[in-house]
Amino acid sequence: MLLDRIGEFMRQRHDWTADLKKLSMPTLLVWGDSDMMRPEHMVEAYKLIGGGQKDAGWQRENTSKNRLAILPNVTHYDMFLSPALVPTVLPFVDGYAAAPTWKAEVAAQK
Repeated sequence: MLLDRIGEFMRQRHDWTADLKKLSMPTLLVWGDSDMMRPEHMVEAYKLIGGGQKDAGWQRENTSKNRLAILPNVTHYDMFLSPALVPTVLPFVDGYAAAPTWKAEVAAQK
């Protein structure tokens, strides 16, 4: 019964573009490169939440609060087994916003 319902759900076309546009909190989208969603749709979803609109900038001043991760050699069925999942997701969950800027890197060397 459960698998029948899941199969029925998966055969339907779903369009969440309007819902994605409404997200206001920092969002991390994680997919596998062998997932059911095509890469161009992953990028389009990322754009809908404000990501990928422009270069981050030399000092990362234009970095989006949202992130996109496409894990290699992963599907949505086995993503939870990927050794890349935790180090990809954990910094985002912990609130790590960005790598140090060049200015911070230079100051740290002094």
